[in-house]
Amino acid sequence: MKIRFGIVGLGGIAARFAKVLNTAGGVELAAVASRDMSRSKAFAEKFGSKKAYGSYSELIADAEVDVVYVALTHNFHYEIVKECLNNKKAVICEKPFVLNKKDAEELSRLSKEKNVLLMEAMWTRFIPAFRKAREWVKSGKIGGVKLVSASFCFNMPFNPESRLYNPRLAGGSLYDAGVYPIEFTTGILGENPSKVSGMATFSKTGVDDFAVINMSFESGALASLSCGVTAAANRDARICGTEGNIIVYDFLGSRKCELYDNENKLVESFAEDFDDGFIFQINHFRDLFISNKIESEIIPHRDTIACAEVFDELMNQWELGGSNAAI
Repeated sequence: MKIRFGIVGLGGIAARFAKVLNTAGGVELAAVASRDMSRSKAFAEKFGSKKAYGSYSELIADAEVDVVYVALTHNFHYEIVKECLNNKKAVICEKPFVLNKKDAEELSRLSKEKNVLLMEAMWTRFIPAFRKAREWVKSGKIGGVKLVSASFCFNMPFNPESRLYNPRLAGGSLYDAGVYPIEFTTGILGENPSKVSGMATFSKTGVDDFAVINMSFESGALASLSCGVTAAANRDARICGTEGNIIVYDFLGSRKCELYDNENKLVESFAEDFDDGFIFQINHFRDLFISNKIESEIIPHRDTIACAEVFDELMNQWELGGSNAAI
């Protein structure tokens, strides 16, 4: 029997997810929902969904849906995930999972109370190159980690109504882009930060449009991260240790990583190609569901909660936006 997926929110990321879902084994697209029935029907026809709904609640209540993929804008994640869990529906929710620690903790508790699988869709953690880099770090190939550096910055023209710039849609570079280098770092290190600081610039709508983030860890590691929506930056991540360093090329969807010694000589290289990195998280979530797990060991609830706590700290430092960062 195939695991039956429903998708709520039918934008670009949902289309990508549906396309990859249709290539995975043991799963099927059972239902899709948006607030526009004509859009739902068109999406269902394009991706072979059995059902189309004009409301999210109808899909969530459907007994023939096992799993709900939440692909809505960030501001809706909390309420929809909560509704799914209360209806005993397993949930894979797009990043960022929620916007603050309080909501993340509440949903994690609810998942455990209801005994329902819940996972943030941090797809980059499932990529083979990421997992190889983490393996090298864990096995001590570069000694003690001293610094992780990573950036996810792109240039998107200002549009006050777009989800990236609209504060009503929880816009801003931190939520949309910063979540990736933050959770790359915590995944690589296997620990969450003890201190966080940052500086940002802000758009005319008041949301952050570019930010630098510094984090420190009890292990002694530091992180230097950046995110932005007004300028592009190199996306190769580097992990520097006492006995060498690792480069994870294009860390968001990496197909290659390399291990160097202290003389900057190549020691080991790993490469694995794929069509779309979403396949790895879909397969992982399928296996979790089959095994009756309620959380993933690759992106556990504690890491999602810790990322939301980083959001809280930075937003407090920045006084929730404005013309200047308040550090």
